[in-house]
Amino acid sequence: MRHLTACLALACSIAVLPGQAMPDALITDVTLVDVETGALTTGQSVLIEGTTIAAIGPDLAAPDGTPLLDGRGGFLIPGLWDSHVHIFSTPTEPDTALPLYLLSGVTGIRDMGALWPIAEQQALQTRIETGAVAGPRLVLSGAWVDASPGSWPGMFLADTPDAARAVVARIAAEGWAAVKAYSMLDEATYLALAGASRDAGLPLVGHVPERVALGTALAAGQAGIEHFGRVTMACSTAEDRMLEDLRSVMASGGTRDAVFSVMAARNRIILDSWDESLCRRVLADMARAGMHVSPTLVVAGFYVGDRPAADSPRVRMLPPAVRAAWAGPDFRLEAMTDEVRALAAQSIALDHRTFLLAQRAGVPILASTDASFANPWLFHGFSLLDELDLYVEIGLTPREALYTAIVAPPRFFALKDQDGSIAPGRRADLVLLDTNPLEGLAPLRRPQAVIIGGRVLDRQALDEMEARLLDQGE
Repeated sequence: MRHLTACLALACSIAVLPGQAMPDALITDVTLVDVETGALTTGQSVLIEGTTIAAIGPDLAAPDGTPLLDGRGGFLIPGLWDSHVHIFSTPTEPDTALPLYLLSGVTGIRDMGALWPIAEQQALQTRIETGAVAGPRLVLSGAWVDASPGSWPGMFLADTPDAARAVVARIAAEGWAAVKAYSMLDEATYLALAGASRDAGLPLVGHVPERVALGTALAAGQAGIEHFGRVTMACSTAEDRMLEDLRSVMASGGTRDAVFSVMAARNRIILDSWDESLCRRVLADMARAGMHVSPTLVVAGFYVGDRPAADSPRVRMLPPAVRAAWAGPDFRLEAMTDEVRALAAQSIALDHRTFLLAQRAGVPILASTDASFANPWLFHGFSLLDELDLYVEIGLTPREALYTAIVAPPRFFALKDQDGSIAPGRRADLVLLDTNPLEGLAPLRRPQAVIIGGRVLDRQALDEMEARLLDQGE
C-alpha cells in the first residue's frame, strides 16, 4: 500500500497548493433553496470568505478582485452527502472517486470501511480540509468490528465482551468518528461493544449482527443502521425464529455453507410473515429512538443484473482494471441460490414498501449507496443520484429525497459548521443548479457549479474534470 506523499493524480490538477489561501468569491443573483422547509428566496447574492459563507443578501458588494459567479436564473442548494461509501478499497481509488463525487454535486461523504491504514485516511482527510486536494468533505466511520476471522481484510476482531471493550479503546485512541458493528458478532460481544462505544463517546453504527434482534440494537443505543434488509426483517412475526435458527447452526459449528443456507431461507420467511401492524410499531420505536438508517437501496440492482451500457460515461470514467474486474465473476452472485433469485423482485418490492412506511413514520434516513471499486456497478457520485431518484420513485417528494442527502447527514454527524442550510457562518459547500430541484431531481445530473470549502468549480472546470476522467479510462 503506497503512502500519501504527493497530491492524488487527478485531484492535483484542480487542487489548491498547500499553504495557499482559498480564494474568496461572490455568487450573484441566485434563488436560495431551503430544503428543510421548501422555501425559495430569490435575487440573493452569497459572499464566501475562505471556506465559509460570510454574508447573504440582495445587494452585496465584494472587495475589488473578488471572483464573481453569475448565478442569474439559478438555484443554490447545500451540497449533497453520500453517507455510506468506501473510497479506500484500492491504493489509488480516491484519484477517481473524489472528482466523480464533485461532478455529481456530492460535497460530503462518510467512509464506512477501508483497506488503508487510518493514518493514511486521516492524511487525505486533512489534505481535503486544507485545500491541498479537491474532494468532498470526508467523515471516517470505517472502524468495523466483526467476529473472527472477519468478513473483509483489515477489520477489528472481537469474539468476547472483553475483546470488544479493548477494540473500542483502540478505535477511540486512533481517532475514528464512530464504531461500526458488523454481521457475525454474537449478542454478548455486540452488547459489550455498544456499552464501550457509549462510554467512549462514540456513536455505534453499522450492521445489526445476524444473530441480534433489531429491538436489541435499539435498546443498546445503536445510532445508525447500514442497509435496509434488517428493518424489513424486524417487520416479520418470525424474526425471533430466524435469529434462533442461525444461532443454533453457528453454536453447533455449522459450515459456512450451512450458515448461508439459513440466511438465504429468510427471504421466503419474511415475505410470508411480514406484518404491517407489527411494522408500524417497530418503525415508531425506531423513530422515537432516532435510529438513523442508511438504506443503500441501489445495491439491489447489482443482484438483479441492473447494469449501465458499456459506453455510458460512468463506465468509461472507471480505470480499465476496475471495469475488467466488474465484468468478471463475483462471489456474492455465485452465493445466490435459485430461490433467492426467484424471490428477488418480491423482496426488493417489500423493502421499498417498508422504506416508505419508515420515512412516513419519521425514521431518519441518510441517503447512501455502498459505492466502492470493491462493489461492482455501484458508482461513486452517480449512484447517489440514482438512490435519490429511487426514493422519489418509491413515493418521496423531491424535497423529502433531498433532505436525506442534504439536511439529515451533517446533523447526524454533529458537524459544527454544517446543518443543511445556506446561512452566514456555514461551510461553503454548495451546488448551483439551472432549475428548481424541488420540482424534480434532473438538474442534479449536470450542476452549473460546485463549491467545495469555498472553492468554486464552474461548469467549465467540471467539464474539464470529466474530460480528464474519460481520458484516464481509455
